[in-house]
Amino acid sequence: MDLATGQNLIKQKKFPLALELLKNLLILKPNNYDIYFYLGRAYSELQDYQNGIKFYNKYLEINKNSINCLLNLAILYLNIGDKKNSEKYFKKIIKLNKNYIYAYYGLFTLSRNLLKDRDIDYLREILTNKKIGFEDKSLINYIFSKVESENNNIDKEIFFLKEYHKNSFESNSAYNRQSQYYYEKLLGKINKNINFINKNNNFKNVNPIFIVGLPRSGSTLIESLLSSGDQKIKTYGESNFFNIAILEQIKNTIFDRNFKIENDMIDLDLSLIKKSINERYDLKNKTDNKILFLDKSLENVFNIEIILKIFPNAKFIHTKRNINDSILSIYFSMLPELSWTHSLISIKKYIENYKTTILNFQKTFPNKIIEVSLDEFTVNPVKFSKEIFEFCDLIWNRKVLDFYKRKDLFSKTLSSFQIRREINKKNQSRYEKYYFLLD
Repeated sequence: MDLATGQNLIKQKKFPLALELLKNLLILKPNNYDIYFYLGRAYSELQDYQNGIKFYNKYLEINKNSINCLLNLAILYLNIGDKKNSEKYFKKIIKLNKNYIYAYYGLFTLSRNLLKDRDIDYLREILTNKKIGFEDKSLINYIFSKVESENNNIDKEIFFLKEYHKNSFESNSAYNRQSQYYYEKLLGKINKNINFINKNNNFKNVNPIFIVGLPRSGSTLIESLLSSGDQKIKTYGESNFFNIAILEQIKNTIFDRNFKIENDMIDLDLSLIKKSINERYDLKNKTDNKILFLDKSLENVFNIEIILKIFPNAKFIHTKRNINDSILSIYFSMLPELSWTHSLISIKKYIENYKTTILNFQKTFPNKIIEVSLDEFTVNPVKFSKEIFEFCDLIWNRKVLDFYKRKDLFSKTLSSFQIRREINKKNQSRYEKYYFLLD
């Protein structure tokens, strides 16, 4: 048992196992302050933000100028909606390192007014530096695109947006090209040509809810709604645990060195899938037949059949919105981890695959999936929230619509501050002026 093992478990997103190991390690080595940092990380990932803050601050007692720790605290406070403390730590980072671009982006995310004209001028100066990396370029260009949007200068906004996408894609180009191939070519194949091994490996006592769909389609809103009911639901956000579990098995068996597919038939050992997700969802030793948890990994739309083999009691909520607004909302958002979002062409290809897949599963498992239109939901939230709760076998009450008032509301998505506002339909047509891009 050592710190390297704990670090590796965190890297693998096995946060419950990492937490258990790190807590035991701290007893043995109470003076090793690096343990405090990773405990902060593990607690934060498990959405125990109070302990996350506690251990990050313990680490800062010894390493007060650690930018990594200050950044994690800034992001954690942002995720829980504490703008004041998030701003404090982002500004401290800039004070320590004036060229740390992500801190400027963090301040901009909190509020446009937190970036002064002198900050914008300085970022323009940095952008002219030929040695600046792709990631920093992408962040600055994204900020500038939003500045020009506020100035209603569409031409410049689009220019900077395209520069953001180009540099974001190039920041990790080899991975992104492989990833794009996976999204466009392999997802459908993986789900069509599966030979399941060890089929009788499932959690019959667990009743999870999975939210699937496209990014920016109201999934965080639905997650916040469901987690605000009287029945306590553990939420995992966009965990991607099933994608991880599947790729752990197939990456060394069906792909060649160039990430091209080699085999037509894919063997998936369900016992290994079960073990993998058990380590991440922390379902071991649970026997209560009313166990609930919520996962909004949107790409699980491609994993529904596999999920149902592991969780036969699972239910799915499919969120959607006007398709043109969806395309443009994705394109105008900062989603660097999703390679397919960096061009309108690849977005459309992904959506074609997604639409075919979701339609197939709606036909195959009609009793397992409910569809929620964001456009309709914002018009009549009472009606549709009742339908969602009924579908999930949960008790509805009026107060769930006041989720935005919760002080413990936690979100790791772009919607972190949007979900802290009352449900409205103001933004539903905000992309109409950009429809020309779809041509």
